[in-house]
Amino acid sequence: MTPAPLASPDGVTFRSSARLLGAFGALVSLACAAVVGVGVAHIAQHRFASGLWLMIGALSARWLLATVLGHWSDRTARTVRARWRATLPGHLTRPRREGDRARGDLATAVVHASEAPSLELLGASAATSMSGLAVLFWAGGWLCFTITAVLLVLAAPLYQRAGRRSETMAVEFDARRALLERRQLELLQHTTELRALGAVTYGANEIAAISDSEHVIALRAIRIALESSLVTEFLSGVSIGLVAMVVGFALLGGRVTLAHALIAVLITSEIFTNVRRYGVEFHRRENAQRSLAALNEPSLTTGGTTTEPLVEASGLVTEANDATISLSLHAAQRLLVTGPSGSGKTTLVDTLLQWRTPRHGVASRTSAAIGHVSVDSALLSGSLRENLTLGVAMDDQRVVECLATLGLTGPRFEELDTMLLADGRGISSGERVRLVLARCLLANPVLLVLDDISGVLDHDSRGLVASAIGRTKAFAVIEATVDSPLLLDVDQRIELQ
Repeated sequence: MTPAPLASPDGVTFRSSARLLGAFGALVSLACAAVVGVGVAHIAQHRFASGLWLMIGALSARWLLATVLGHWSDRTARTVRARWRATLPGHLTRPRREGDRARGDLATAVVHASEAPSLELLGASAATSMSGLAVLFWAGGWLCFTITAVLLVLAAPLYQRAGRRSETMAVEFDARRALLERRQLELLQHTTELRALGAVTYGANEIAAISDSEHVIALRAIRIALESSLVTEFLSGVSIGLVAMVVGFALLGGRVTLAHALIAVLITSEIFTNVRRYGVEFHRRENAQRSLAALNEPSLTTGGTTTEPLVEASGLVTEANDATISLSLHAAQRLLVTGPSGSGKTTLVDTLLQWRTPRHGVASRTSAAIGHVSVDSALLSGSLRENLTLGVAMDDQRVVECLATLGLTGPRFEELDTMLLADGRGISSGERVRLVLARCLLANPVLLVLDDISGVLDHDSRGLVASAIGRTKAFAVIEATVDSPLLLDVDQRIELQ
């Protein structure tokens, strides 16, 4: 079944508060750096009491700021995690699009997404710290200002280059991990056949090779992150060193006071500290952006009423067929997709449901519940009742009657507490398809999709299924089949060559 689209946790991004706190924190840090410089100058001039009080006050303010920001970051991260985790059941029940990653990564995505407010805070802090250049010009002169500004400008393309390389590595790593996951699942599914042929070593060696390549990509990504960190540390050290040298000579020449010299050095350090903290987090920023994109999937076209189409396509060309498809399917209408094996019927259906990306054109579908039945539809490891009701409270008599209309009778199907083996083992393909169909019918979808299931049904079963579908006009139906369609009265027909 396809559930309604997930609601985005709007209002919990904390973007405004992150920017305000980041700007406030940067200003407080710059002020504290200047106060520390004045305090050290007082101590050097033997004004110990005032110098110590200034330093204690500045350090206390820094500690208080760090405590407040730490508590804010923890609270916002918990809130964001809780809101996104509440959407996970909807994500997990969505059918995966072709080539999508396994849904287990959503838990990691939630963690990365919860870091977004803190990263927004770092960005605002880095931007606000640029105001320290004005203080640097006042305290150290135009040469200190120029040195720091030029090195900051030079740092920007280096950050961007590191970010692009990191993004490339992340995409490559995700693709390799997705391949590893798919191959592991495929080999596990066929373990019995491989073992019978004595080819288990083949599967193990293939998984080992893919895993090794994944590790190599991960190490390359770590190396890029370390190189970026070294660049930021180098530029920061060079800037502080040059500023210290300039103000040192100016101090010896009597052109600046000790307080001004110390303020210039400490402000330079503070500016680069904020910029460096933001720059070295480029990989976390990209992880957070990708995670938010994965969690906040685009909403599907809202539909499900009698006036709005349930499925609509305009100039649609799929990956498997060059035919251009345009259609509009409304409630209670029937669409039949026919064509020889390999003509792209399943690909067309999946594209109409937005599970695949079209080559050209656009497709949209309702956000209401959709039932999907194919020969690959799976059953859960659990009771017959759990498989049919999916946890929804339902009268047992209604469930048994639905099974009976599809020809599923007898002790195996009348006792709903009967436990099914994983993926319906012990049940024939025709029975499994009819069980999945019963699950869909019990859920009252607005659209029922039958993907080439008539081939696994015998003559009597096809008649029962066709009768059950034709008995009600409450939902629309899309059927894809080579021949022997279950739909006898159709409103639209697409024949693929």
